[in-house]
Amino acid sequence: MLLVGLFAPGEQCSAAATLGMLYYFILAHQPDFDVVWCRGTVGERIFKPWIARLEQQGCEFLSRKRVTDVVLDKVSGLVTGILCGNELFSADAVVFCVGISAMQRIVASSPVLQERDEFLNTCNLGAVDVLAVRLWLDRKVSIPRPSNACFGFDSSTGWTFFDLNALHDEYQDEQGTVVEADFYHANQLLPLNDEDIVRKVQSYLSTCIPGFAEASIVDRAVVRFPKAVTHFFPGSYQYLMHRNTSFPNVFMAGDWIVNQHGSWSQEKAYVTGLEAANNIIEFLDDGEVAEVIPVEPDEPHILELRRLNDTAKGFCDVLPFADFFL
Repeated sequence: MLLVGLFAPGEQCSAAATLGMLYYFILAHQPDFDVVWCRGTVGERIFKPWIARLEQQGCEFLSRKRVTDVVLDKVSGLVTGILCGNELFSADAVVFCVGISAMQRIVASSPVLQERDEFLNTCNLGAVDVLAVRLWLDRKVSIPRPSNACFGFDSSTGWTFFDLNALHDEYQDEQGTVVEADFYHANQLLPLNDEDIVRKVQSYLSTCIPGFAEASIVDRAVVRFPKAVTHFFPGSYQYLMHRNTSFPNVFMAGDWIVNQHGSWSQEKAYVTGLEAANNIIEFLDDGEVAEVIPVEPDEPHILELRRLNDTAKGFCDVLPFADFFL
């Protein structure tokens, strides 16, 4: 669970992040632990229609605009614009909804952000490499479950593989099998060429399901994502950013942003995005506040375990040498 939930080996994971992830995905949601997968790529099925709807409402999306700095009004303390090289975009409010690696690149080029410790501290954070491999095979391979979490092949790498014939509508009638394997903390895999990666992935798949060894690969796609996902290493919490910043009209969103909601990963990124939007509505005094659905309350047996844990802690506190207990 750590290798595929926090994208790193246990010894490289923060204890607080481990508890937060396991609680959100397992303890807090036992009746609905099985997730529902998108019927195609998230980009095609969710983000493209979402962008089209926003454009109809007047939003404009600009690609290939790398943020290099912000413009600060020193009298008001507000950020009044965003610089993309020599191009200036005026702004009433700003949300940085980027990953750690992107935020570090922005800070490295921004003299204004470098004056604030909260942004400089992001340079102490880290990210994890991800590798995605999609294979088209010449025959059907029987895959018992559409999604599968795996470990034990490389000690520091977790991975999942998906039966896209079962998950994606576009592959339901495919003559052969279409399978995708995603590797997390894939540091040792990214330097390999595509042929070596594909050969290794087919070997791993064949260990899990022998039928993969008999199939031939007719097409493949290998995509590398260096430093793509958040690394919650021990001690990293102190460097994570909060949604509100020292700039009154600059806000943060992402799975690495500290909040009190209790969600995790993509859900947390979405929630912090809603919260940042609500901050802007409050700051500008204009707009309709988005509803943020709270995490489900604890089930009765979890509440009882919390009570027993608190009782045990209280008992240990009165023992001699209590300070030596963790």
